[in-house]
Amino acid sequence: MREPDDHTLHAVTDNPVTTACLARIEPAGKAWTLHWSTAGHPPPLTVTPDGRARYLNADPGVPLGVDTALPRPDHACPLSPGTTVILFTDGLVEHRDHPLDHGMNALAATAAAHAGLPLDEFCRALADRHPSDGHDDLAILALRTPA
Repeated sequence: MREPDDHTLHAVTDNPVTTACLARIEPAGKAWTLHWSTAGHPPPLTVTPDGRARYLNADPGVPLGVDTALPRPDHACPLSPGTTVILFTDGLVEHRDHPLDHGMNALAATAAAHAGLPLDEFCRALADRHPSDGHDDLAILALRTPA
């Protein structure tokens, strides 16, 4: 995620500050690699087929539109077959009466508990059991690496 993203944002809105996460998954032999960069956005969440959930916490970049001179780090993480990657808006985990860690931990626990579901049911479970207070948008994008 680089400077053109910031310039595009300034061209399409009068409020040119937003968070984002850009990610791609590539084959790597018999496994997969997730490449991502964040601009002030929550990190991706991964869940293994046996239900181990973890956030891919890494150096975040500043939100889009804040300062084009500051770099946004790129990251990579190997993924085993059957791993689910979840990208989501902060509206899924933010609650005015609780620290953000509370919502993030609750989302990870819900994801781990439902790891074996087909993706559409998995996303529905995350949306139905979200820990937020509903004051913000809620979006979930999940994909599972092929076995």
